[in-house]
Amino acid sequence: MKKFKSVFTERSIVRRYCAGDSFSSRSFVARLFPFAVLLFTAFLFFSCESNDGPIAVNKNINLKSNSKSLVEFFTNTSCVACPPPGHFLDLIDSLQGITINDTNVIIIRYHTAVFANDPYYLHNTLDNQGRCDYYYAPNTYNPVTYLMGQALPSYSFSVWQSLFNTQLATINDFGIDIVITYNPVSRTGTADIDFGQLTGQSISDLKMHVALTESEILYAAPNGESVHQNTLRKLLTGPSGQSVSIQPGQTQSFSFNFSVDNIINAANCDIVVFVQSDAGQIVYGVEKKRLP
Repeated sequence: MKKFKSVFTERSIVRRYCAGDSFSSRSFVARLFPFAVLLFTAFLFFSCESNDGPIAVNKNINLKSNSKSLVEFFTNTSCVACPPPGHFLDLIDSLQGITINDTNVIIIRYHTAVFANDPYYLHNTLDNQGRCDYYYAPNTYNPVTYLMGQALPSYSFSVWQSLFNTQLATINDFGIDIVITYNPVSRTGTADIDFGQLTGQSISDLKMHVALTESEILYAAPNGESVHQNTLRKLLTGPSGQSVSIQPGQTQSFSFNFSVDNIINAANCDIVVFVQSDAGQIVYGVEKKRLP
């Protein structure tokens, strides 16, 4: 019987076998095994997909750069100066073409204690007061309005329209995706949130805020307003927010359980998520999702 060399090719094995050389199957397997391992390793190496790229935000395909802009409007049901800017925001909310992109304007209305007995302030004094204290000015006078965390001047249709349009032409550093599950029987749900920093420099003092808002609330307020939109009902992250640590190109995920009070119409509720510098007050990204 011919002896095999210690190193041989697959072609030589086939040629010897076809020529009638005899060798044991055990010997054949033993000699072939190292080459099988080598081929399998090569297969794994070349078949693995590279994750290299300029941005490592690939966990969720919905994390995209956008120009969505957050408006925080501090009001009170007895504030007679509040309806005009409030009506301006209502027109945007109903997509009347006030700005270059009304759909990208996300509004939260906080109610204050500047005048007594505001029912929306009293519904959740902790969270409303927490945001008032954060900016401070809403504790002293109303209305006060912040666009992406920066105070707006006194209401003027043309001035605000210009400021909104400028902001809406700016791309945010953060992308946010929200997935909501909600049980209308138990009135409980979960908000799963993915967010990633797509551009910009590292920010050391980020806070994420998750708000539950309600719209289409009917109430004849002392200041003449009768339909109340985008009203804060609850901060799922509490008044201080959720501290987050993230670098450009990274993503993070959070999950928040919540319940909806019986007085609230869940069909008119949204979850609003925004990311803000705690000290600088700049909002770097915002997103909104309607309860299913």
